[in-house]
Amino acid sequence: MRIAFILALMLSASCNPGDKQAATDQEPYESALIVGSAQSPDPVLARVMELEKSGVVKDVVVQESFPVQIRLRAPRKVIEELQRMPRTGELR
Repeated sequence: MRIAFILALMLSASCNPGDKQAATDQEPYESALIVGSAQSPDPVLARVMELEKSGVVKDVVVQESFPVQIRLRAPRKVIEELQRMPRTGELR
């Protein structure tokens, strides 16, 4: 009986509907090219790395250029957040 209770508890904990990651997983992922900043350290690249660690951004490829160009897949609202970040030395 204890084992069944523990298994039920573990299952309910893994299905938390308030989990931020679970909400992000439901949104479709889109491919995008994000141009970094000429600042050092690059705040845009740092934010992308944070988001990648948390699992919000996938398939990150940083191209060697100046400023860096970052190809990634993410939900639309995350892409828009990254595009709105202030930057210096941006390519347009």
